[in-house]
Amino acid sequence: MKTSAWSWKILTLGFAVVLIGGCASSAYGPYYTTQPAPAVASPAPAPTYLNVGPEDRYYVLHVDNRTAFAMQLPEANKTLYEKGYDQVRREKQADFSIDVALRVEARDNPDARAEHLLGGALLGAAAGALIGAAAGAPATGAIAGAAGGGVLGLASPADTPMIRIDVETRSFRDGTVSSKAAVLDMANVPPYDAPRVVDIEVARILDTLPTR
Repeated sequence: MKTSAWSWKILTLGFAVVLIGGCASSAYGPYYTTQPAPAVASPAPAPTYLNVGPEDRYYVLHVDNRTAFAMQLPEANKTLYEKGYDQVRREKQADFSIDVALRVEARDNPDARAEHLLGGALLGAAAGALIGAAAGAPATGAIAGAAGGGVLGLASPADTPMIRIDVETRSFRDGTVSSKAAVLDMANVPPYDAPRVVDIEVARILDTLPTR
């Protein structure tokens, strides 16, 4: 009876120890976690290019930024200027609009999940062995702790932060509409560099517009 009671205590404590470590806040900080990802159905495959009407030259830019970063997009505007387009402030003066939507998403990272599983099992085994040693059963404690730690490690968050970019062009002259999307893996991008990385990707997408 004593052995059974100690096994339950070891298992319970192993779970608690790993739970504390497994539920720590995301390593990516609030910049990639403050904006929850909207529940949106998977979009249809986007075309490989953007297009506007043959007479369209003047554009107005709309940015729907739902990230924690201030996005100025200077590189994107430079790309448009070099391709022969000019930006105007008033929509009634524009030939077409460019709508850029920026969203934070979180996607499961199998590598991070495997690391959590291994780390949880090791931490649980170590804690269980120490407690089991006090009860004269270190092996039993290690096994129980590893099992509990592995389960909690597998259940802990293992998401990679992403920024989804959706670009749509709409001609006011002939109604031409085109769109293109991209998703950036931001796991290795420091917060201070995120606006530049996003700007470069938006510029790459807009570079598919025809030259005027």
